[in-house]
Amino acid sequence: MEQSRYQEIALEIAHSIVMSEYQEGERIHGRSTLAGRFNVSPETIRRAIAILQNAGVVMVNQGIGITVTSKAQAEKFLRAFDQKTEVHVFLSELNEYMEKRRQLDLKIEGHLNKILLYTDRMMSRWMDVAEVEVGKDSVAAGQTLTQLKIRERTGLTVVAVVRKGIEQFSPNSGFVIESGDVLLVVGAEQGREKLQEIL
Repeated sequence: MEQSRYQEIALEIAHSIVMSEYQEGERIHGRSTLAGRFNVSPETIRRAIAILQNAGVVMVNQGIGITVTSKAQAEKFLRAFDQKTEVHVFLSELNEYMEKRRQLDLKIEGHLNKILLYTDRMMSRWMDVAEVEVGKDSVAAGQTLTQLKIRERTGLTVVAVVRKGIEQFSPNSGFVIESGDVLLVVGAEQGREKLQEIL
């Protein structure tokens, strides 16, 4: 399946860590440098780093930058992607066999569609990062993440908050939301719809 550019960049950075181009504890180039290296926007780099942060591969601290935290987590991250690829290759082969057995076409196709939907839904929960902005008159402004109960009410994980262009990764439960904040969240589409209602 075709991957979003920020997902491809996250995989490339994880691969560099596994190949020891970056060591644990080493600082990776800043987002501006990475944006130039991959010829993408800072927003794209921000999403890629958010994926790796959520997977425990890197850590982002204000004033320090992006630091490699775990080579083992980078390997785990790549293995999960490889497994997804193997599943889709296998399903593609089954689809060819299905054409040769027309009598069983409908039954086989139905099962394949269920597997595809399940696989995509499962993998998208940690691969897909969305941005949700807090409106000017939002009732969420002035409330903490604990008070909003975002995870309990939506199933989403807030991996970062962008305020006036500055990212706050892994905000704690006491973090106070303000109007104009942009929340970077990981989770299912249904959860994002619920979050829009809350904000």
